Amino acid sequence: MDSSDPHEVEREATWKESDGEKDKRLKNRLNREEKGVKEIKGNQKEKRKENRTGSLWRSGWALSERLAINVSGMRYETQVRTLAQFPDSLLGDPGRRSRYFDPLRNELFLDRNRACFDAILYFYQSGGRLRRPTNIPLDIFMDELMFYELGEDIINRFKEDEGFPKEEERPLPSNEVQKRLWMLFEHPESSSGARIIAIISVMVVVVSILIFCLETLPDFRNEKEMRETH
Repeated sequence: MDSSDPHEVEREATWKESDGEKDKRLKNRLNREEKGVKEIKGNQKEKRKENRTGSLWRSGWALSERLAINVSGMRYETQVRTLAQFPDSLLGDPGRRSRYFDPLRNELFLDRNRACFDAILYFYQSGGRLRRPTNIPLDIFMDELMFYELGEDIINRFKEDEGFPKEEERPLPSNEVQKRLWMLFEHPESSSGARIIAIISVMVVVVSILIFCLETLPDFRNEKEMRETH
């Protein structure tokens, strides 16, 4: 016969039930913790994605290989890699062109000459060929080149194509005294003394021109003739 105590049997059943509940609670807690870790990782991924998206917006890439450029109401589109051929220019540098980026319209806005921009965009598309439109004055086109920051080499090459006289660099004398005298008389921006000499030279030239002009007046010419006759 089984002589086990019924109270002990109940205690063993209660312990088994309590152990099962503990296992369930432990599993639930582990599931919650695992779910929480997944949520944290998901939030971190979303934040990284948002930061990446925001940086792309700020850099003017607009999350696309194509970039829209609005020049005084005329809308152009080109590829980012086309502009990236000249990274030192205004449109080729993402940081510099981002100053003109409008995130609401997803485009660059430039309040500049539209006819000149045709030549500027062709410069990027052709890989460096710069041609001034025939209906654009030279000074206006030069201002646009300076605004788009195409670089000194490009501007100098354009000047040569337009027939600008090329300035020859004259080497300075090796002797220190001769060098200082050369700078004094040939380069007014080199020192205050050179500026004073330049101002005096201009004043002498102006006074000489005024004297020659006054000698042509009738009163002064008659006095000169009377002096010559006597």
